[in-house]
Amino acid sequence: MIKKNFLFYISFLLHLTIATAFADIQENLINKLKTTETLSFNFIQKIAEKEEVGKCYIKYPLLMKCNYQNLKEKTIISNSKTMVIIKKKYKKIYYYPIKSTPLIIILDKEKILDLIKNNKPTRVDKNIIEYEFIDKKSKRLKIIFDKKSLELKGWETRDVYSNDVSFLISNLQINNQIMDSFFNIPSEEDL
Repeated sequence: MIKKNFLFYISFLLHLTIATAFADIQENLINKLKTTETLSFNFIQKIAEKEEVGKCYIKYPLLMKCNYQNLKEKTIISNSKTMVIIKKKYKKIYYYPIKSTPLIIILDKEKILDLIKNNKPTRVDKNIIEYEFIDKKSKRLKIIFDKKSLELKGWETRDVYSNDVSFLISNLQINNQIMDSFFNIPSEEDL
């Protein structure tokens, strides 16, 4: 009987310690995000077997500009309502409603905060904390944070063609000043 009580007590303490640690991580992550207004970083984007690199800028809420280092001179811009893919080499702009892309979650800090406040991480290991967002249409988005610094490390999702997409962040800088005009969408004539 004493052995059973001892094991129960140990497992209770272990559970309590883990729950407290998750609560601390959650609170610290929320506080870090609340003070974050802008992000700028280098990225590696993998879609299926294809890999692209570039530099990205995000200003909350819903502003983003990513410049890809590729032959098509691709740029993605979100101006809070519309997301465009610009291919300067072909002088083409492709328009998409921002609400139809998984980026709506990444670019809306309040949605990320709600996700963290109302859910437990789907994965925690020595390096990362991962939260998963599933929308009404069963689309999944995994948001990954560095466990030590609590900084955004990237995200994973599937594109409209059911390809796995991973977006990995490096050289993250937080709260650099970025003017809203930086996210203006040019006209095709200006390309």
